[in-house]
Amino acid sequence: MAPWGLIGQAQVAVVSEETYNWSRPCEVHVVTLKAVDINVTVRGFVARVEASLTYHNATTNALELEFRMPVDEGAAVYKFEAVIDGRKISAKCMEKKKAEQIYKDAVQSGHTAVLAREDALTADVFHLALGNLPEGSQAELQLSMMMELKVKTDGAVSFTLPTVLNPRYCPLDISPSQHTESVAQTGNPETVIVSEAYTFGIKAKVRGGHIIARVTSHHDSLNVKLSDDSMSAEVTQDSGGFKPDHDWSMLIYYANPYKTHIIRESGERAGTGLMKDDLVMVNLHPEFPEESYSHRNEILFVVDRSGSMEGDCIQSACATLLLFLKSLPTGCYFNVISFGSTYSLLFPDGSQEYTEETLKKALELHGTIKADMGGTEILQPIKHVYSTPPKPGYARQIILLTDGQVFNVDQVKELVSCHAHETRVFAVGIGNGASTALVYGLARAGRGRAEMVYQQDKLQLKVMGLVRSMLQESAQDVKISFEVDPPGGIKLIPKNPPIIFGGQHLIMYVRVPTSTEVKNITVSGIVGCAEFKNCYNGSDIVTIHDEEKTLHRLAARAQINEWQIANEEDVAEDMITLSLATGVVCRWTALVGVDLDMKPVGHNPETTEFTSMVSRDLCLGASLNFEADTVDEVDTGKEAESEKEHYPVDYGKNLMAVVSLQKFDGSWTLEDVVKVTSLPHSLLAGATTYKNETSWATSVVLAFLEMKYSAEKDEWGLLANKARMFIARCGDDVEVLMEAARKVLAEN
Repeated sequence: MAPWGLIGQAQVAVVSEETYNWSRPCEVHVVTLKAVDINVTVRGFVARVEASLTYHNATTNALELEFRMPVDEGAAVYKFEAVIDGRKISAKCMEKKKAEQIYKDAVQSGHTAVLAREDALTADVFHLALGNLPEGSQAELQLSMMMELKVKTDGAVSFTLPTVLNPRYCPLDISPSQHTESVAQTGNPETVIVSEAYTFGIKAKVRGGHIIARVTSHHDSLNVKLSDDSMSAEVTQDSGGFKPDHDWSMLIYYANPYKTHIIRESGERAGTGLMKDDLVMVNLHPEFPEESYSHRNEILFVVDRSGSMEGDCIQSACATLLLFLKSLPTGCYFNVISFGSTYSLLFPDGSQEYTEETLKKALELHGTIKADMGGTEILQPIKHVYSTPPKPGYARQIILLTDGQVFNVDQVKELVSCHAHETRVFAVGIGNGASTALVYGLARAGRGRAEMVYQQDKLQLKVMGLVRSMLQESAQDVKISFEVDPPGGIKLIPKNPPIIFGGQHLIMYVRVPTSTEVKNITVSGIVGCAEFKNCYNGSDIVTIHDEEKTLHRLAARAQINEWQIANEEDVAEDMITLSLATGVVCRWTALVGVDLDMKPVGHNPETTEFTSMVSRDLCLGASLNFEADTVDEVDTGKEAESEKEHYPVDYGKNLMAVVSLQKFDGSWTLEDVVKVTSLPHSLLAGATTYKNETSWATSVVLAFLEMKYSAEKDEWGLLANKARMFIARCGDDVEVLMEAARKVLAEN
């Protein structure tokens, strides 16, 4: 796992003085990374990020720097600048090949130049280059981007700054050269020593017309200064500072995050295309009828067991799988597919009906799961799923659990997109550095939903929210309609209606002529046999003027993301046109800038060789070899030595332990109740009158969950529904037994 270095990680390791092998026959250069400063501005459900990195070239040579940085796959990167000894180089967006040629020509001629471009194979990695940093000079690199912020299952508006770029597995059919993308003028990058520690500062401002209840973080201690009216907040890292060995996160809890929020951003009258018109961002939480949930599902759990999952990631995957298995409704079909360098199926002959016996086999597999299957060949198990048709009368769903550390993202997305009409894909990204391009990209391509899991105590809530979405039938005939004056001229961006799940945060972008009034917005469709219709009043629209055109650029990024999974002809030309109009980089464009005012560095371009410098792991000095990860080998001996218990035995103090005791039909036994409540069997057995002992025991556990874990009800709600259905099938009155169970627990 590699933290931010020269704004990310590079293709050849940079090491500290302490870890460098001085016997290696290689020229050594010293560069000083002095500071990393991140400024975040959150307004409602969008964020603008400005990253500033300051370097000092302590050598006697002009250096060429190359480095990579992780970004969220939905981020709209639109600005790249460098300030060198007081001179500013501002990059412009242009077609990628042209930008690369301009950069190379400038460097060869002795000019200082900058270049930023998206990785050719994955949208969540950016390649940055700074050519001809003069000797003794200091450079400040500034990269700017915008991001959407979604309301999560627990009501938090989540902002995550990717600071970890894990090594990505390269399948055998992809050449390593396809993802290096070096534009260096020398063919043999040399080693660079970073001899000093640097500061890493993060500041955030929260604005935007929402009452803020609180601001917290997954991992880090924050200093939060809330305004007297709770409408704004200033956030800084505490005095301990931030160590970039994990993704930095901030959770913002608004007083009413589910309220419809519609913003209209004025256009740029002198602009072209999308930038000229106004742009409306619609944030809403559509509601579906209760009967939209179906039990006729074929559910395929695809579990990443590659070496990179070792440790916390595989433990999180095991906990996630257990929750999924326990939450399945009776009558569905399921299978578990484990993958690494190869793949294996729990049921080789295909999905089996969810019964007590098949659940027992799945739990036996669950108890033996380890990160012991080598590399991350994700494409083959997905191909296997699609090699057979779905079961007639059942909706097929894929649930992917992965850290997403692969480079063939586009191959997998294209395959998933081709089968989206028959199979939905849901994904859980596990751990810091998980590929957002893979996790969110597959869910988008498969018309499903995704969650990123950064810590185990948020796992249950996110998983259960995903299960609810999975059990919902697909929304069909979705229509987004607008009443406007004058009529016409409205364009949805992207043009296809979005994927809708009941109760989940939906973001839409609408292009509106500057003179057009939006009176109302209607979202309608059919789920199963039921219609749904949600109407929103145009009078709730708030108009803003933003020089950075944040909403316009986010809409452009949303359109680019859709084009990247659509199999449409000439899409590259459309992407380039939109990218150039908005400045938002796509895979076919790049940001390039040249310092033409400075006298070229005094070298003969035909004979001078510039030192190509690439860096990684500056903070901790970790010697992480990027290319070596293409085989993704792990030491499985350590795993074999220590068999771990997944859950504590104190059932009364651990929700997951209670979940693990539930039977496939939704029931618990009196023996389970004794473990959970510590009450004697004799007391429980004679406490009330019932038709079925197991239904009584199940009622006691439900009452215990209500009493002990009421705050976590969203996590066990589906399990409770399953249990109530069991009690009803036994012929007992659910409410009568529940009242008796509450009384027993209250008195004992």
